[in-house]
Amino acid sequence: MTVDGWQELTSERGRLFSPIGLRLVDDFTSRSAQGRLRAWIDRQVSPGVWAPTDLAAVFTPSGAITWPGLGRLRDPLFAAPRRYRARVSAERYRPAYLESADGVEFDAPPWNDENDPNPVTRGSTDLYLYPAPTYDFPTWVRVLRGFVQDAQGAPVANVKVHLSNAERVLSDERGVFALPLRWATNGQLIDAVDARGGRSGQRTLSLPADLQASVTITIA
Repeated sequence: MTVDGWQELTSERGRLFSPIGLRLVDDFTSRSAQGRLRAWIDRQVSPGVWAPTDLAAVFTPSGAITWPGLGRLRDPLFAAPRRYRARVSAERYRPAYLESADGVEFDAPPWNDENDPNPVTRGSTDLYLYPAPTYDFPTWVRVLRGFVQDAQGAPVANVKVHLSNAERVLSDERGVFALPLRWATNGQLIDAVDARGGRSGQRTLSLPADLQASVTITIA
């Protein structure tokens, strides 16, 4: 300490970086996601093989999740980036990444207090969460409820069921979906696309009959 007050010691300063920030967005409302949310990080141990970590996620006031300090090493100069995968669980939603992957993959470049990561991540990325069958839709919204199956009648998860580009959801592990129909008209096509399996199916919307009972869409 100097006679005039505290003197900042640059050697004592610490910096904190994170290679990822995900802003959780409710795809139906375009606002921050609601309800109970959880998040995890997995580390890639070999191509296609992931191991869970005990790294805790931080939820920010703006509705984003991040993992501060990820990639920090004592000596980062000759270290290679590490590959990670973020996963999210939400009681009212299906994360959009489930359409084609089990998580959001990213690299964590090494860094420490003297060496910034390269590149430095600036800002968060929107992660859209599609309404799950348990989503609490407003009472005025028409909702098409149904089931996605394959040609053998088995349920298919993570199928994107959508009406044009206006409404979209993903089927859950039971093949069940709940698609809002805010702007739908009778006779429009409902598309079901299984990006993982390269299959698809369609249904012609019949209103109001399709709102009275669960419908089935078969993909092949």
